[in-house]
Amino acid sequence: AEQLHEDSELKPRDDGYWPAYIVKAGGMTRMAVTLQVDVTDSSGGKESDLAALEAAWIRVHYFAYGPHGRTPQAQHVVLPLQFPAPPAPDQLAWRRVEGADIEVAALPTHLLCHMDDPISIVQKYALPYASPGDIIAFGESPLALMQGRFRHPAMVKPGIIARLACLCFHPTSSLATACGMQALVDVVGAWRVASAVLLGIIGRIIRQRGVFYRVAGDQAALIDDVTGTLPPYDQFICLGPARSKETCDKVKEATGIDMAVVDVNDLTVRTGAVRILGASDGVDPTVLRKALRTNPAGNADEQTPLVLIRRLTAPSDDLLS
Repeated sequence: AEQLHEDSELKPRDDGYWPAYIVKAGGMTRMAVTLQVDVTDSSGGKESDLAALEAAWIRVHYFAYGPHGRTPQAQHVVLPLQFPAPPAPDQLAWRRVEGADIEVAALPTHLLCHMDDPISIVQKYALPYASPGDIIAFGESPLALMQGRFRHPAMVKPGIIARLACLCFHPTSSLATACGMQALVDVVGAWRVASAVLLGIIGRIIRQRGVFYRVAGDQAALIDDVTGTLPPYDQFICLGPARSKETCDKVKEATGIDMAVVDVNDLTVRTGAVRILGASDGVDPTVLRKALRTNPAGNADEQTPLVLIRRLTAPSDDLLS
């Protein structure tokens, strides 16, 4: 491993010792790590078994030193090891949306990580199949993972508000655990969560649903707790993405394809609810919702974060009604 302090004159030492380094408030630092995976005799495996590995999960332990004292920390990194080739254009599985002149195709990718960026992913996995007027639907969780917006529960320290607030939710909710709720507290603040819980309870009494989520903000509905995403991210708490609209605009500028960041899951099939977090200006939300109401990307480990949407006919009053 090698230190990469961008604003420091410290040079790597020949003996491998890492001098202490001060990270300024709001700043960051990096390091370069070389990962070598071997099959040892004691494991009983074969070298060919390495080809089956899909990803590497790396955990780096370190100590943070400051006003809080000297505290142990850990940084988790997930790296893909498999990079499947995109299917040939004639092998892409298009599906007709029932009741609409729209076709959709779920696009497989490698396991996305913090080293990927939306523009390169769209260029590699969607652009070869796209035609003028198509729309790309980008899943919100994959985008958040690319932005590094995930946390391991071991590094989340639930406070009293999170421990009490999580008791108000259904056991299968992503906010029904102290760590899941604390992740929200860390994003929007303790007082906002406390206020949202109090007003949510009042809302239940007067039969007004969804008050908590309206007060707590968008992130409250976007957090996925442990088991909420595909492996190995299923061991982490995943936040909602940031700068969704900005991301869509940048992809449109770089590729010429309209894009939307969406929150779609199996509940969408039953309720028809498609949450649009951001979209470039050329995206028609009605077309988008009709195309995604059957959740074509799936909700398991399909690894298809992109859905290409194609309108088969020109816009009409019937389609947009």
